[in-house]
Amino acid sequence: MDKQDFVSDLINEASKNNIFIDEQTAVKIEQFKSILLEWNEKINLTRITNSDDFIKKHVIDSLMVINRVCVKKDSKIIDIGTGPGIPGILIKLLRPDLHVSLLESQRKKANFIQYALEQMKLTDVIIINDRAENAAKKRDFREKYDIAVARAVSSLNVLLELCLPFVRIGGTFVAMKGEDPKQEISEAKNSIRVLKGKIEEIIDYSLDNENKRTLVLIKKIGKTPADYPRRPGIPAKKPL
Repeated sequence: MDKQDFVSDLINEASKNNIFIDEQTAVKIEQFKSILLEWNEKINLTRITNSDDFIKKHVIDSLMVINRVCVKKDSKIIDIGTGPGIPGILIKLLRPDLHVSLLESQRKKANFIQYALEQMKLTDVIIINDRAENAAKKRDFREKYDIAVARAVSSLNVLLELCLPFVRIGGTFVAMKGEDPKQEISEAKNSIRVLKGKIEEIIDYSLDNENKRTLVLIKKIGKTPADYPRRPGIPAKKPL
C-alpha cells in the first residue's frame, strides 16, 4: 500500500468509528508507521506490519481512548509501558493540545521514540526511560496526571499498582483490555480499594466484527498510599 492509499484508508476507517482525522494528521501517522516499520527490521517493536491491521489494531484502537473517554483540553496524560509509543504518540498526533508523557523501561524502545519524535518534529512529549515502579515514586510524576493509560498485557490488578500512583485525585486510569475483562475486574477489587480507585465506567467497542475491546475506567478517589507501587517485579509476582 502506497502512502496516499494508506492516508485515504486511514481517514475512511476512522470516519466509520466516528473519529475525525484530517489529511495533515493522517500524513503524520503514515510517517510514524514508516519510521516504526523501518526500525522494526532492526529491533522488535511490533508484530503488526500489514497496513490494514496497523490502521485498525494500532491507530483506531489507540484513538478510541480519546474518542470514548472525556479528555479535557490541555490534560496531562501518561502512557505507561508505551513500547514504540503506542497509543501515546498517536493520541498526541490527534490531540496536539495534550501534554503527553511516554514511559518505557527498555532503552532501545525509548531510543526509537526519541528518533521518531525528532523526525516528526513532535514537541511537548516527555520520554521517561524507567520502570513504572521507580518513576511512580518520583515527585515529578507521582499523582501529576489527569489520565494514565496502559495497553499492556498485564492483568488489571498488576496494572493498577503500576499506573494509579501516577494519577491525580479526581483523574482516571484507562486500562485497554480485551473482549471480556470481567474476571480481571473481579480479581482487582482489592487493588482498587487499597490504591484508592473506583470503577467509573466499562466501555465496549469493536475494531471490526472479530476484534472486540474494552476500556476499563478507574477514577482516583483518594491518595495512593506511599508504599505503592512496591519495588520492581513485586507487583507482577504478588498482585494485590
